[in-house]
Amino acid sequence: MQLTEVMEPARAESADLARRVQKTYENLSLERLVLLREIYTEDVCFEDPAHGIQGLDALTAYFRKLYANVEQCRFKFHRSVVSSEGLFFSWTMILRHRHLKRGQFIRVEGASYLKVRDGKVYYHRDYFDLGAMVYENIPLLGSIVRLVRSRIAG
Repeated sequence: MQLTEVMEPARAESADLARRVQKTYENLSLERLVLLREIYTEDVCFEDPAHGIQGLDALTAYFRKLYANVEQCRFKFHRSVVSSEGLFFSWTMILRHRHLKRGQFIRVEGASYLKVRDGKVYYHRDYFDLGAMVYENIPLLGSIVRLVRSRIAG
């Protein structure tokens, strides 16, 4: 009984953070990068298929560079799992980037695993198919990647 009482406040805090993370990413843009400070610790470690970044200032700079060519980016969250140790989200990112797929929308399915400390995220790992997001949507290279994928699939 005592274990449940100890875990419940931590789980409630994690559920609140999960809502804040989702809201942040649903509203993130080049002009709103300051929102990252509300959900991440100063020493956050962020990893995705292309980069590993240490520290909130470096993460903000990374997003500033990414969003410089983004015309629109939104996330649709499908499922979240909340515990006192961390958060897990599955999502679809709908992205329109000046240099990818001739500026058309790209849909990318992904998931994120986040570790929590003192009500903020100190570790964030994104999982998604970098080829589907980037390589397949670059002229010429995209047709080669799609050809290779079709040959592998048989």
